[in-house]
Amino acid sequence: MSTNPDSRVLEEVRRFCTEELVNGDADAGYQLALMDLGLAAWAPDSAIPRIREAADAGVAEAQYWLAWQLESGPLLADDIAGARNWYEAAAAQEHRLALLRLADAYAAGELGLTADALRAAQFRGRAERCASN
Repeated sequence: MSTNPDSRVLEEVRRFCTEELVNGDADAGYQLALMDLGLAAWAPDSAIPRIREAADAGVAEAQYWLAWQLESGPLLADDIAGARNWYEAAAAQEHRLALLRLADAYAAGELGLTADALRAAQFRGRAERCASN
């Protein structure tokens, strides 16, 4: 049994997301970018600008993806300050993984942050609320 998605289904999803992007849905651009990062193709040169556009438009998942890549991913150059800024943007929208990363960063004094147990606990508490909702 194949685990690869049916190419006809992928093309239908691509058409739908393209139409939604034209209609102003920034998340659709992020979804298209993910397709170009391995689901349907490998085209990081077109995918990364789309992810940046989605992040700039406030898509929390795109903001988290950029933060993760800027911190430790192979697709973007290391930029700890940029990573922290994108983690903070995603956390402002209660993105659970961004909240957890900031909690860890405050606990350990990472990402250019001063260690602060209280701030770490605050971020961890927000993440736990996300998990329970």
